[in-house]
Amino acid sequence: MFVDEMHDALMLYFDGEKHAGLYLAAAGAVIIVFAAVLLRPLRSFAVTLIVLAIAEIASGVGLYLRTGPQIKSLVAQLGSEPARFHSEENVRMERVQRNFVIVQYVELSMIILGAILAVTQKNRPVIAGIALGLLIHAALLLAFDLIAERRGAVYLRSLIAASET
Repeated sequence: MFVDEMHDALMLYFDGEKHAGLYLAAAGAVIIVFAAVLLRPLRSFAVTLIVLAIAEIASGVGLYLRTGPQIKSLVAQLGSEPARFHSEENVRMERVQRNFVIVQYVELSMIILGAILAVTQKNRPVIAGIALGLLIHAALLLAFDLIAERRGAVYLRSLIAASET
């Protein structure tokens, strides 16, 4: 029963990761379309949006593509070496959860800096446009990472509970 429950928790977490990769890539694609409309009147803003959206598409596609093989490897390890699975996966997920906190503070700092620069440099359209583009992407990524962290916390609790039994 323990392996089945852990398998379900693993699949729930990683299915969420896979879908998140698709959502991030789709958000990047939508932003590119939106930015293309703004390219003429708000060039620096639109270019910033496009450049960062390309990075989001790459990250999202990368997350989606690597998640399938990661699931296969972890499911195989859970079936053949459950003790090793737990020890390694607990350590990995604790690190992932700690890193989320750091990344979220960086994203929050980018939001604040972007807002300050957009307001204080509003008479300098290039700087204000870049600042607004950074602000929008940082806000999107912060939302994405807060949701991912919550999903990771549920998975980590399942790992810890299974390790204690």
